[in-house]
Amino acid sequence: MTCSNRNILLNGGFRRGLAPWVIQNSNRVRNPIYQGDASMLMGISPFTRSVVKQKIQTSVFEHQCAYYLYFRVYNDSPIRIKVQLFATVVYLDRRGNTLRTTPLMITLPQAKNRRFSPYFVIVPSPPKETHSISVSFFLPQGRVYVDYIRLAAHDISTH
Repeated sequence: MTCSNRNILLNGGFRRGLAPWVIQNSNRVRNPIYQGDASMLMGISPFTRSVVKQKIQTSVFEHQCAYYLYFRVYNDSPIRIKVQLFATVVYLDRRGNTLRTTPLMITLPQAKNRRFSPYFVIVPSPPKETHSISVSFFLPQGRVYVDYIRLAAHDISTH
């Protein structure tokens, strides 16, 4: 069966403000590299933890497909800070109980050039009981820009 590759996250490029993202120590700002674009700055205070998250409720989960979480990151942290970014996708049932969690931890290199680096994680198919999905980014310390966040269904290859 063919998967749609449709992004189910809303406003992953932050062009329409913050909604529906929930944030802590983060804010929508002008993209530091691409003129006329917006990004999410995590680490307004670089020594305070930052969170960016969104919860999606829909009845159109593609249960036969894997989901790919795509995003790009620009590390603008002071050199003395070791920066680790955590991205997590959680499938939830109707009562909000966790059905499955897919975590990703990235140790970000210090930026030598002013550019975003792309990342993605393959998330297993949602269980049939899935009622909502939570996508979150957690930055214990540092200063990074996150942009172009997508969660899209892809075919599962059997080759």
